[in-house]
Amino acid sequence: MPIAAFGAIHLDTIAHADRRILRETSTPAALAIRPGGVATNVARALARLDCRIALAGRLGREAEADGLLVQLTAEGVETGAIRRSDLPSGRYLALHDPDGTLAAAVVDARITETLEPGALLPLTEAQAAAGCWFLDANLPQPLLAELAETAGERMLAADAVSRAKAARLGPILPRLDLLFCNRAEAAALLGRDGEQDGEQQEEDGAETANALVEAGVKAVVMTRGAAPVLLATRSGIDEISLTTCDGAAAPPPRVVDVTGAGDALIAGTLAGLEHGLPLARAVAAGMRAAALTLESPGAVADTLTWAAIAPRR
Repeated sequence: MPIAAFGAIHLDTIAHADRRILRETSTPAALAIRPGGVATNVARALARLDCRIALAGRLGREAEADGLLVQLTAEGVETGAIRRSDLPSGRYLALHDPDGTLAAAVVDARITETLEPGALLPLTEAQAAAGCWFLDANLPQPLLAELAETAGERMLAADAVSRAKAARLGPILPRLDLLFCNRAEAAALLGRDGEQDGEQQEEDGAETANALVEAGVKAVVMTRGAAPVLLATRSGIDEISLTTCDGAAAPPPRVVDVTGAGDALIAGTLAGLEHGLPLARAVAAGMRAAALTLESPGAVADTLTWAAIAPRR
């Protein structure tokens, strides 16, 4: 059964600096241009994980956008639901220090921010057949509400994307079957942004995840940096650590590039569910997908396959 993803489609420019990036001066770096945007990264990863995936969003009419559509199709992503616009395509510029951490990033998302209700309808055949829909909070709130209603009885998953955009999901929390977020995004979604320092957020991560469940979300996957992921449901809360496919504890990934790691967690989890895993084991598969992505340049690792993250027992 297909999965349908709705959200941002960007042209990413990723810079990996040779030395630590400083303000008010230029820094030698290697630059690469790749597909990007949360929904796009999730869709590309799902295609690598043996899932049929249809992507919906909006692109400009530049030659680069034409090339992006060709690449997505070649990678196995169904692009029939992607709309075109005279606005410039979304662009994301990320500056990474030599250790792979993100020093700064900017995004031009006007083409997505200006989408209105109805802009991504009617559904394509693949979208209509999908049993799971994924939304990213790059979409405007009225459009998110429309899609949540249109989803009907389908499984509905969403990503909070950023502290600034998380609140857009507030009105549809009771409809969400699965929410992906980090601590800061969860706090913003609950109206607690800025109330706690980092140490207090660490202590109250479980309480915050539970608060989202109390707000109506059926399951919350909350990342906490290098700490184990929290999985909160109405049955309680679990910590899920990185393991190998055999279930043994895995060493921390050697970080090359943080771009797309959270999106890989989402894709691995959704793929796990699509392949019949229970939720906790699907999240564990998602963590392995994220680890592979952290160890590779770009938002989707060349080493990412279902065999590489699927549990063996």
